[in-house]
Formats: sequence, C-alpha cells, structure tokens
Amino acid sequence: MDTVFALGSNSGGQLATGSLDDAHFLTETVFGQECSAAGIAGDAVIAGGGNHTFLVRNKGRFLFGSGTNADGQLGIPTASSGPYLHWTPIQFPGESVYKIACGWSHTLLLNDTHRLFSAGSGGFGQLGINPEPGVSKAMQWSEIRIGGSAKIVDIACGMRHSLALTGSGDIFGWGANRCGQLGVPGTKKQPNVCEPTLVSAGLPPISMIACGRSHSVAIASDRVTVFVAGQDRCAQCGPSSYDAVAGTWRSFRLSSPARKLCSGWEFGAVLLDPAEGSQTSRCVTMWGRSDHGQLGKTPMTMPGGSRDTVDVALESAVVDIACGSNHTVAVLSNGSVWAWGWNEHANAGDPSLADVVCPRQLWPVAATVPGRLPSVGTGYGNTLISISCD
Repeated sequence: MDTVFALGSNSGGQLATGSLDDAHFLTETVFGQECSAAGIAGDAVIAGGGNHTFLVRNKGRFLFGSGTNADGQLGIPTASSGPYLHWTPIQFPGESVYKIACGWSHTLLLNDTHRLFSAGSGGFGQLGINPEPGVSKAMQWSEIRIGGSAKIVDIACGMRHSLALTGSGDIFGWGANRCGQLGVPGTKKQPNVCEPTLVSAGLPPISMIACGRSHSVAIASDRVTVFVAGQDRCAQCGPSSYDAVAGTWRSFRLSSPARKLCSGWEFGAVLLDPAEGSQTSRCVTMWGRSDHGQLGKTPMTMPGGSRDTVDVALESAVVDIACGSNHTVAVLSNGSVWAWGWNEHANAGDPSLADVVCPRQLWPVAATVPGRLPSVGTGYGNTLISISCD
C-alpha cells in the first residue's frame, strides 16, 4: 500500500487532508471516492506551488490535484475555484505526464509527447500562451508554442516566471523579468516577457534548470558549471562573478558533478555525486539566504546568507532533494527523510513552529520497505512524503 503524508501550510486545502487546517504532524492525505484503485498506488512524483499541489502516479498515467483553483492552476475547467480538500483526478492532454512544475499560482505540464501546457495565473506572462500582456488567467490546459522543432525535456517555475529546457540544451523563458531572472535584461517599461524566448544564447548546452522567486539557475552539460541570473540581494547567485558571461547569466563551478538541481526562493541546492576517486557519498551543497536555517546551519554563523557553497551534514548518502520557498527536504539511502529551514507552518517538521536550523528527521528508517525509498515533494510552505508500507 502506498500512503502520502503531508505537513505544513494548508490555507488553500493543498495538503489534501480533507480540511483547511495546517498540519503540524505528518498527516495522511485523502483520495476522493472518484479516484481509481490503480491510480492511488505505485510510484509518485509530487509538486506544489503557493496553495495548490499535484501528485503524479504510475509513471505519469494518473494525475491528482488539491488546493485552490481560483486562477485555474489545477487545470480544472470549471467555474468552481475550490478549494479541493482531497486528491481529485485531473484530466490532462496526452497519455501520461512527463514533468509538472508549479509557480505561486500557475502550473506547467509536459506530457509524454513533449507537448507543453500551462494553466493558472498569467498576469506577468508566466503562462507563455499569448504574446500580448494582460492575459490574466487560463482556466484549462493551454498549449505553449515554442518555435522550431525544439523538443522540451524539462521545465521549471519561479514565483511568476517559467523556464523550459530543450533536448539540445537551450533554455526558453517567459514571465516576470524585472530582475533579469530569465537571463535577459529586463526594464521597468518592459518587465515581463509574454512568449517563449530563447534566453541561453552564448551559454554552453544546459542539462538542468531551476527557478527561485526572482532568479534562475542552470547547470551545463559538464555538470559542474553553474549559471545564475536575476536577483542577488540574499546571495542566491552564489560565488558567481559579478560580470555576466551572456545576457544576465553569471557563473561559478561546483566541486563535484551535480546529480540534481533545486532552488528555493533565495537559495540554491545541488545533490552532488562523489568526485572521481573519492570515497565520499552523495551530499547536498547549498548557497544563498540563511536567516531561517535554509542552509542547514545556525543562521548566526552566516548572517545575511552565504555566497560560498556550504555542505549539509547528514548521516548517510543523499538520494533525492526537494526545495520549498525557504525549506529543503532530503531522502537518504537508508530510507529516512530529513528537513531543515523555515518552519512557520511546521513544514520542516517541528510542531513548535520554530525554524529548523539543522536537519531534522521526519520519517524513520524502520517504517520503509527495503528497495522502496520514500518519494518527497514540496509546495512553497509544505512537505509531502509518499511511503510504500506493504
């Protein structure tokens, strides 16, 4: 049996627990009666935004959503804005979901044929469906047209901007760009980019992308060169040179090859593979804002954040990570789940609501099934864990 547990902010019903109350302890989520038995079992991918969450099951064949649909961010074409307090089946174009990503109140969905769709709020151009500004929302999945024969292989959402990565390593971006977060200069007169635009000209082929609130991060195909663009007042652009290498992109290098890239609102996180010849295991390195323990360290040791990368101390090898707005969740090779950072809604696991400045265990080793590690995902202020207990 596969069970999904939730923690944290729930003002829009995004935890799918059947209520609007925050969850200060791991709480089992609820599937609606209309959900099929086949859909609620199997592998899980979880993604969330401000007040909405998605659960992808069975290699993308089933999609469920919860939370608010006020701007159409759940892709439910109905006059009802919700909130949807339990997992609700979501219809989508195609046979399966390949990738899904959430901004504050918009969503990107990439299907099995690599066609890209958006839904939700579009006041900043983040939907990418209309070259004219002022498209306020899309209450159903609307296809995003990207010129040429580009095959989209990955997507990412910031608070109000969006990125898409092609198989050839190019990045297209659209949405809010006042801070240059798309990798191209923005101005007060033209702060938004309302249609997909190539934003990686001058960069080498890219293999990973992520978005913060008002900045973006990309990693080259060499897996060690990092590019960052956008707001930097909390050191979220890391140890990069202040001189742009292309557009508004700046760069720095990691100590080891990246396995996965994530971003919070003003910090970055990378799951690193061991360096060649090293006896160390996979670890997490981070940079940026630290006032709520976002980097897994006591904030007093890094006032104002850390421009240098900082390794997070965990008890065994890390196999997966996910970032909320100001907290991070990690799955370790022994099956345990840990979290740290901002904790106003208990989203990092401490029911006292105090910030979690050092990693805290959320899920015990003994409760997992050998060979089936937990899956984790985050919204901006919550954490979800899918556990196989059979």
